[in-house]
Amino acid sequence: MAARQKKRIKILLTSVVMLGALGACVSAEKERVPLFFLDEGGVTEVSPPSYTGQYLAGRQAFREKNTAAAATFFDNALAQQFQDNILLQNTFQIALANGNMERALELAKEIASREISNDNGANLILAIDSIRLKNFEAAHGYLKKTKSSGFYVLLKPVLTSWVLLGQGDVERALAALDSLDKYDGFKVLKSYHLALLAHVSGRRDLARSQYEDAMKGPAARAVRLVQSYGAFLIEDGEVKAAKSLFKNYQKKYPLSPTINQVLADLGVGKPILSPIKDVVDGAAEALYSSATIVGREKGNGVAASYAYLALMLAPDLAVANALLAEISEDQKKWEQALSFYKKIPLDSPYAQNAKIRSSWIIYKLGNAEEAITNLEKMALDNPDEIEALVVLADLNRDLKNWESAANAYGRAIDNIGAAKGRLWSLHYARGIAYERLNEWPLAEADLLKALELRPDHPQILNYLGYSWADRGENLEGAKGMLIKAVSLRPRDGYIVDSLGWLYFRINEFENATTQLEKAVALQPEDPTINDHLGDAYWRVNRLDEARYQWQRALWLDPEEEFIPLIRQKLDAGLPAIQKTQ
Repeated sequence: MAARQKKRIKILLTSVVMLGALGACVSAEKERVPLFFLDEGGVTEVSPPSYTGQYLAGRQAFREKNTAAAATFFDNALAQQFQDNILLQNTFQIALANGNMERALELAKEIASREISNDNGANLILAIDSIRLKNFEAAHGYLKKTKSSGFYVLLKPVLTSWVLLGQGDVERALAALDSLDKYDGFKVLKSYHLALLAHVSGRRDLARSQYEDAMKGPAARAVRLVQSYGAFLIEDGEVKAAKSLFKNYQKKYPLSPTINQVLADLGVGKPILSPIKDVVDGAAEALYSSATIVGREKGNGVAASYAYLALMLAPDLAVANALLAEISEDQKKWEQALSFYKKIPLDSPYAQNAKIRSSWIIYKLGNAEEAITNLEKMALDNPDEIEALVVLADLNRDLKNWESAANAYGRAIDNIGAAKGRLWSLHYARGIAYERLNEWPLAEADLLKALELRPDHPQILNYLGYSWADRGENLEGAKGMLIKAVSLRPRDGYIVDSLGWLYFRINEFENATTQLEKAVALQPEDPTINDHLGDAYWRVNRLDEARYQWQRALWLDPEEEFIPLIRQKLDAGLPAIQKTQ
């Protein structure tokens, strides 16, 4: 199979951004005077870290998403220029982004003492600290100072409603959410928090109606809503209705750890309590709700800050730690992600997933053997759950241990249980592993099964179609599949390349050139696509351009096994097409 398949595997299968050192940034420990400042003796004394150097290094670290280093640099700069209000505010923001809430709170108090206006972040954390202390009047005062801009148009009214409830003003608390009506997309959030406010304050009829309204829309997918509504029904003695609610959710999302745990607890007579018991819990939920919404909009930095604030109010809020762990994984901050997973209590419904994800992180940190051992044990201890097997398979796939990957995917398929919605992806993944093992009949069967389960899925169409084209098999079927895949994903350079390569294999070189030029424009850094375009150019007699593309493919670091083949083409071009008799 062509090298492009190898490179593409991670992109095709893997269910903000950088971790690491500052590289050439100015050292936090000391700065040496440039050589042209040397005195007559030849060497000067080492100078102390300068304000300017620390500030610039902090800015660079922050650009590189290294918030821990940025916080250190800005703290050092602030120590030298403590009266600089802008530096104070920047240092506060970085402490908040770094999750150092104690330091952020200390700086927020300093910002407030200087009466610096328009600092929403400082007023927000001071409000959260006041809620934690149940000083709801002070919290309300800080919230009033925040401006309704950016994500605060979402967060401010929801937090204000809970603070007003803490002050005993139920009617104003409920009315505070009306400001959400001015914006599209917040109706469900409003219904959810109205239901929670009414639930906590004992307004049972209003709580029921708002829960029912929230359940009518896409929020019915939100496990926290289902959990709260179910607890409400049980409180009213409607255990049968609650069970039905939970089981319906389980049918749609059979792997939900929360609902599976709730149903297990119901089965043995354990009490089912609402996750939101009081105003502090409600405010923490407001922050967590906002974090999830902001996270969906790719605002990972803001989402993380809101999650940190939620944990100030509810230190054991497992979903907030899970969210922070996921954000850290997205950013490839492996050690930080691991620390968040470790904070999830062992009795939490999220504990098993935390252990599985922790094993993946242990692998990313360089200890594959320990990770594999952990995942194998979890798979044996929990034979009815497939997640450990799937991650074990993914790990082996990442290591290019294709036989072990195929075996683990197969075990997951055999133990699929209620998670049949994932069956197509497991057949697809195993098909790729078999293809890499040169077990084409097995690979083809799995890919066809995946396509049967998920018709018209562009990635399956692409992989199967490209494989047929590359093998010279079922070319008409491959052509139909790849044309459909491109129509579904016209800006996916890999899929467009597949169609171009299909045209090349059936000797439609003009069509091949057209598609491969598009593919290179979409994915210019891929060596295989550039190599393919070189082949197409050669066949349409654009020989200089062909050699340029082959040379470019070499510059782009192709798979080692393909380097001599590309060099041979640079020396001698492509062989003439053999004419059929």
